[in-house]
Amino acid sequence: MLIDQARYRNGHRINFEDARVDGDFVWVGLSEARPAELERLAEDYSLNPLAVEDTLSGKQRPKLDEYSEHTFLLLKTVAYDLRSERVILGDVSLYVSPDYVIAVRHGEALPLKTVRAQLEANAKKLADGPTSVVHEIVDRLVDQYMDVSAHLLEDVEQLEDSVFDDEVPSPASRLYFVKREVIEFRRAVLPLVAPLSKLAEGKVSNVDPKYSSLFADVRDHLLKVMDEIEFMNDLIDAALHANAALIQVNQNEDMRKISAWVGLGAVPTMVAGIYGMNFEHMPELGWRFGYPLVMVGLAIVCGLLFRTFRRNRWL
Repeated sequence: MLIDQARYRNGHRINFEDARVDGDFVWVGLSEARPAELERLAEDYSLNPLAVEDTLSGKQRPKLDEYSEHTFLLLKTVAYDLRSERVILGDVSLYVSPDYVIAVRHGEALPLKTVRAQLEANAKKLADGPTSVVHEIVDRLVDQYMDVSAHLLEDVEQLEDSVFDDEVPSPASRLYFVKREVIEFRRAVLPLVAPLSKLAEGKVSNVDPKYSSLFADVRDHLLKVMDEIEFMNDLIDAALHANAALIQVNQNEDMRKISAWVGLGAVPTMVAGIYGMNFEHMPELGWRFGYPLVMVGLAIVCGLLFRTFRRNRWL
């Protein structure tokens, strides 16, 4: 679906049908574009078929490809859903040439309408052409990565507290759920380092080299996000190992308790086994106080065992 398309001259929006002059560029924005729409757009702007195929697939990693017709930049958008505590992924494809920048978005993770409004309010930057649009989108994207990273770090710290502050193991499903979200986030972020490094070198066709320092700054922010992801991943691994150790400790505690109760039951069982042998000559069988004496003896032995187990914290 076409969201907006406009022609810009010296940083100001003009009528799309106005005759083109040198320095003008077109900014086209689409959301959830269907194949027919992209094919029509490819004919109008001579888009490379391979780039169009990557846009439609929705399964590509972040990448930067330079074609004779234009430069193609594929970005992964990431948002954090507070209700489900899940990472929501999408993508944005950017077709960049001196005459146009075409943005095709899939998913709701990064609305580009606000990016356009912000740039249109800054005519000085927008006058730099398509490169200013690319930088603004990439900068906004990495800022969103930082926001998602902060939310995930809160989840990881909560898991850490639940594992190390309580004596009760945390549900393993919750630990693996958060780890999976961190891995999904890492898969979206890590491949963008290489495209941003190329942009920071200022040697990408159709991208103004004077923006290289700005792209380098964005790359530094991205590397900071990567450091936070690695920290979270290590923290979750430590929590998983600690949680598994705590489960093992609790299992050992249960086994000690079971063994203690078995020990308590062993003495009466042994005595009952002796009496069940039906010996003919057992002196206490004919003795009036034989049965009470055996019961008292059992109670004393079991009491001593119970006290010993409690003292050693087996019970």
